[in-house]
Amino acid sequence: MTMTLTIMGTAAAEAIPDPFCSCRVCEVARREGGRHIRARATALVNDDLLIDLGPDLLTSANYARKYLGNLKGLLVTHQHSDHWLPQNLYWRKPGFTPTSMVPLTVYGPADALSELTPDLADSAHFVWQAVTAGDRWTVGDYTITAIPATHGGGYLEPLLYVIERDGRRLFYSTDTAPYGERAWELLRDLGPMALIVLDATAGERSGGDGHHGLAQFLETRARMIAEGILRPGYTQLVAHHFSHNGGLTHDELVEAYGRHDVAVAYDGMELAV
Repeated sequence: MTMTLTIMGTAAAEAIPDPFCSCRVCEVARREGGRHIRARATALVNDDLLIDLGPDLLTSANYARKYLGNLKGLLVTHQHSDHWLPQNLYWRKPGFTPTSMVPLTVYGPADALSELTPDLADSAHFVWQAVTAGDRWTVGDYTITAIPATHGGGYLEPLLYVIERDGRRLFYSTDTAPYGERAWELLRDLGPMALIVLDATAGERSGGDGHHGLAQFLETRARMIAEGILRPGYTQLVAHHFSHNGGLTHDELVEAYGRHDVAVAYDGMELAV
């Protein structure tokens, strides 16, 4: 059975346009709309596995016309508020949503899940389980592996996730700078990915120690090929998670990454795995 990944939001923390910003990228987004508009990052595998629960989830799900009552699993990458707004789980409570839903398990780093409470879990029909880098578990038909990200300056445990079903793997890899050796070790053991969605926050600028810019993106791609994680002709590679501070509009991102045969994510993009 195939997987379909719907990338419902593709922006960094400020979204695009940033409502307080009048830079060129934000002004183009306001004027042109369409794919220039980006909500904060979240993604859906089929209709039953969600990655991140950020502040734009409700709008993004409605824009993509997605029903989230079938969710079996939620994968939280890290505790930054543009990726993790646990108050969104309140809307599962019977007082807000009278229709029945599938029981949900929330997985993520312990520091992020520490914001959850038993009262909320009971009333919103979910349980949670802390995971750490190297953990491997199943959610329905999926096998999930947690990979350590390079993000947050060492004060949190950010995670990336490899999701496998019927021998095909997708790697959702944002927010992160180039990986540490522990991540490469885990990825090598898993083998080639059918789809890699890779952080490209900084556009043509440097992503520093928490993100990728184009030069770092290409360096990571080259090592992925060398390590057998990205197989040319088999693996789809998609640039994802963009800041207006990267200085490139959607069309300019498409041109810049397209020179290297890399697709650029946009809100509502669907990818078959």
